[in-house]
Amino acid sequence: MEYVIGLICIIIIVFIVIHLRPLREEEIRALGQKRRNKQIPKYFSFDSSEFNVNKDFKKSMNPDGRFYQINESLFEFPSIAAALLKYKKHEWIIIAFEQNKKVDSVWLNKGFDRSEVSLYLPMEHVANIAKKDKQTSVLIFHNHPNVNPNYYDYSRPSDKDFESASDFAQVLNRNGINLLEFVCERGIYYKYYLSLTDSFLPLSEFIYAINKVNSLSRFKNLSLHFERIF
Repeated sequence: MEYVIGLICIIIIVFIVIHLRPLREEEIRALGQKRRNKQIPKYFSFDSSEFNVNKDFKKSMNPDGRFYQINESLFEFPSIAAALLKYKKHEWIIIAFEQNKKVDSVWLNKGFDRSEVSLYLPMEHVANIAKKDKQTSVLIFHNHPNVNPNYYDYSRPSDKDFESASDFAQVLNRNGINLLEFVCERGIYYKYYLSLTDSFLPLSEFIYAINKVNSLSRFKNLSLHFERIF
């Protein structure tokens, strides 16, 4: 037992000694990426509760497509969108525009039929609107009408959903806009696609913050190494 404790102490001491140096360039980049990866899910964290929405607004949703000005938090909006699409017998699509964790406008339209979601706006037009209004992200929601919820589970995206998401992401990302896609069933949302631009929470900012403290002291160097490794 004493041998094991002694060995552990030696390992700890060796680790400390060899990690008192400043981080190298590749280590700084790796730590910056690690910090960015932690911040992304914090930014896109959502309320998992089921919401109730204004029934009059829900009934007035224009099937031919319309923009609506709103003021909702990003945190709550997926639950709101799922509630709007709950019990719809045809496929609908909701395009939400987000900046600074606020959704200030949405586009809604009904699909052509019960089996396929249809966006009446060209994605290039969606990208132009988002870019003009300096939006950070576009969130796309659509429902899968379920004729028998007790027997069928339509909460999973189809292959076509993934294909369209990939196509939409190419258009939006090259315009500096993030894309998130969700499928909604029975008032619950399921996120299945995320495509981010390099300009969102840019890695350079994390690297800059690390460089400011790297080399300040041996203790700070050690803490950076510890964060990078563990």
